[in-house]
Amino acid sequence: MGENLSVRRFRPANASRVRTLHEAAMRDIGAYIEDVPDDDLENVTETFLERDGEFLVGEVDGRIVAMGGFQLLKGDHYITNFLPELPETTVVLTRMRVDPAHQRQGYGQRIYEALEKRARNRGYTTIVLDTMASQAAARGLYETNGFEKVGRERLEVFDDDFEMYVYRKSL
Repeated sequence: MGENLSVRRFRPANASRVRTLHEAAMRDIGAYIEDVPDDDLENVTETFLERDGEFLVGEVDGRIVAMGGFQLLKGDHYITNFLPELPETTVVLTRMRVDPAHQRQGYGQRIYEALEKRARNRGYTTIVLDTMASQAAARGLYETNGFEKVGRERLEVFDDDFEMYVYRKSL
């Protein structure tokens, strides 16, 4: 599965498509919030690539249909509330998205595998992430890849109430 997906590093020319893909994927699960800026996706190069992180896109027939990235964990990230003793070599996996029309083809798995490989090659030792409880497919992907659920938090954002799960994996 996922054989026809070409995975490569984000380029600035991909910015618009990445934002569109994010919106489509989040709308598909009922989690898109209108008029809330996604600063990291507005500045992928600065947020991810220039700060010891990574951001990958997956293409089928020249069209970006999958994406994901990781960032070096900062001490003020809310995940440290659940895992205060994380090593300095910890990254946060984020923005894993697959276009709704291309899901269930192994594309999320391919993006994840490429990100994990790059994290290992750079000497990172731990990956953490959060995902909504309602995202069963995402949770399945992470659990299949050896992530352990280590925390749970109920959040209210812009009058929406939802449950987040926190995961951790040692590399």
